Amino acid sequence: MKTLKVIVSKAGKSVSAHLPDVAGYVIARDSVEKLKRDLPAGITFHIEGLYEEEKESWMNEPLQFEYFFQDIPTLIEGYSGLINQSSLARISGINESLMRQYVSGFKRPSRKVTERIETGLKKYAEELRNISFA
Repeated sequence: MKTLKVIVSKAGKSVSAHLPDVAGYVIARDSVEKLKRDLPAGITFHIEGLYEEEKESWMNEPLQFEYFFQDIPTLIEGYSGLINQSSLARISGINESLMRQYVSGFKRPSRKVTERIETGLKKYAEELRNISFA
């Protein structure tokens, strides 16, 4: 199984994605949810349309996708309704005012801060995975 890296970026009021391993393929949708829903069929259609000499051996394998967000505003926009800047600030232990500046694009977080946000999100996801009802 081939895992493809998907780089998600904000595109106006929508989100777009490109895959570094697939030259010429870009997808844009209203939300991350729609992008994830439509990506498998879109990439399959793209690969089927390639000339044989353009196809790589992995293109015959089943595919899975790993999503990478270009920045904090893309993450928030992509998951609006599920996560907001206040909850992201709490999850990652970052001042809410500073998080608003990151989300608005007024400031860009350092690599260290971005890693802190990523770690906080993964810890929160793990906590959610461990929830059970009696």
